[in-house]
Amino acid sequence: MPNPFDSMVNTDVSVEAELASKRDIRELELKIETRFEQVKGELTLVKWMLGIVLGGVMALILKAFFPA
Repeated sequence: MPNPFDSMVNTDVSVEAELASKRDIRELELKIETRFEQVKGELTLVKWMLGIVLGGVMALILKAFFPA
């Protein structure tokens, strides 16, 4: 009867190649940090755009209820 775990064992790849080094982890941290900075910048832009749109809507509502 064949061992079911034989198919899971990969003899071509050594254990050391599967482990992440400190350099690999630092590179991933830098990529993630860069990505978060991009998202933060885009979120700031969206906040400003939403503020301007809401200001315009409020101006139209006030103009509708309090005509000059």
